[in-house]
Amino acid sequence: MADPAEPTFVDSLYQSWSAMALAPQKLMQSFNNGWSFGNLTINSSNSSAPETEQAIVAAESYGRQIGKLLDAVALLADRHPDAAEKEPFKEVAALKKKIDDVKHGMAVARIKQLRGDLESLRLSPDKQDRKRYLECIAELRLYLAKLPPDPTEKQG
Repeated sequence: MADPAEPTFVDSLYQSWSAMALAPQKLMQSFNNGWSFGNLTINSSNSSAPETEQAIVAAESYGRQIGKLLDAVALLADRHPDAAEKEPFKEVAALKKKIDDVKHGMAVARIKQLRGDLESLRLSPDKQDRKRYLECIAELRLYLAKLPPDPTEKQG
């Protein structure tokens, strides 16, 4: 019988292997310490409840949250008697206009992209693509037919 103080062959093999192992033998690291959104990182250092904040952003993005607040502040600022003279009110109005202009520009860009995509389907040699094109055009025509008349256009 081997002396208990003397390492056995298996003990020696394990010690040799563990000395050469690349992975740690004990892993005590918590995963998902935080999360990132663009260049913003949320973790326990800058939020008292990062999981709650993540759930909120999953339901309503920061952009939507800020947009709703900006709409409300702009409305309140417009109703203020000194809105045209006070710098903070003018800055809110300028910020809202800038954001609205970006949204408009992006909508125009998406429509241009849609036109290009439709044209690509229409000209495709693939029969399925041309079929999809015809389906999309039919759906668009139905949608457009249901739209109310443009209030800015002169009728008749």
